[in-house]
Amino acid sequence: MEFVLFKKLASLEGVEVWLLLAALAVAAVLLLGILRYRRSDAPVPAPRANATRALVYGALCVSLSFILSYVKLFSLPMGGSITLCAMLPVAMYAAMFGPRYGFVAGLALGVLQLMQDFYVVHWAQLILDYFIAYACYGLASLFPKQLRLGLLAAGVGRLICSTLSGVIFFAEYAEGWGSVWAYSLAYNGSYIGAETLLCVIIASLPALKRLMDTMQTGRGGAA
Repeated sequence: MEFVLFKKLASLEGVEVWLLLAALAVAAVLLLGILRYRRSDAPVPAPRANATRALVYGALCVSLSFILSYVKLFSLPMGGSITLCAMLPVAMYAAMFGPRYGFVAGLALGVLQLMQDFYVVHWAQLILDYFIAYACYGLASLFPKQLRLGLLAAGVGRLICSTLSGVIFFAEYAEGWGSVWAYSLAYNGSYIGAETLLCVIIASLPALKRLMDTMQTGRGGAA
């Protein structure tokens, strides 16, 4: 395991630079828009307000998760890394707006991750490691009032997908372990488990709880 804080940021080139700049721009514009919207007294029809709020927060949270995924605390030699809580914004969004929006946001993040760090050996591995695994962040919607439990559910969901992918497509790396299941679970659990735990710790901070309460108070039943 290698300490690589900001190393990924320093090595960006080509399309990755544009993707990150686009995510930063989206996040900045949406944050400004949210601040302006909160200060506005103009009435907005409830259904439209709810849908708009869900889309705005979804774009913001996916963008924040994508930006945070570039801040890698540790990277493992054969793929996988511990990021600066990249799971947290999308999981928060899923908990606030429900499964319909949460799973779509997770899937969108998976597509962005595929562009960021493309490593595919089979079409089924692509689906498991990128589409289904990140869509599992939507499992946080099962615990709308208990974000920490939602984060654990999201982490376990992604771990199951990554473990299956390791057993099916990367069994050759399990030499010396005796069990390919043990190898895949240990390898994937080392970084997914660590990042999930970090997210749970951050989710326990009073400031984050106040932020989520504020967002939930104003969401108006988007789920």
